[in-house]
Amino acid sequence: YGQDIGEHVSPLASNMAWSIAWEPAERDFIGRQALESERAEGTAFKLVGLVLEERGVLRAHQVVRVAEIGEGEITSGSFSPTLSKSIALARVPMATADRAEVEIRGKWYPVRVVQPAFVRHGKTLI
Repeated sequence: YGQDIGEHVSPLASNMAWSIAWEPAERDFIGRQALESERAEGTAFKLVGLVLEERGVLRAHQVVRVAEIGEGEITSGSFSPTLSKSIALARVPMATADRAEVEIRGKWYPVRVVQPAFVRHGKTLI
């Protein structure tokens, strides 16, 4: 486990559905019924990447506010020397689009919501 996934967070809410062996359908495993129910109903949260638009550092457990939708939480964050920006992974409501705000020391700062991969093979993906 770690900060982004754990016993109280399903793989579906952590972008890890690829790790579930759904086939063959008769294959049983602990938690299959709960995961199938969640997959049918849809998850309430998703794991996304955040990029801080201003100076500052994103850290675990900071609140993410999505206007008119709800709140989420940063699971891990730090400054990226490659991007020269602060980045984070956060669990946010499924309806979250491309903008949100993060509370840092009592103030709200704008963040851009992106796919969780920020850099691949030395190339920026955001």
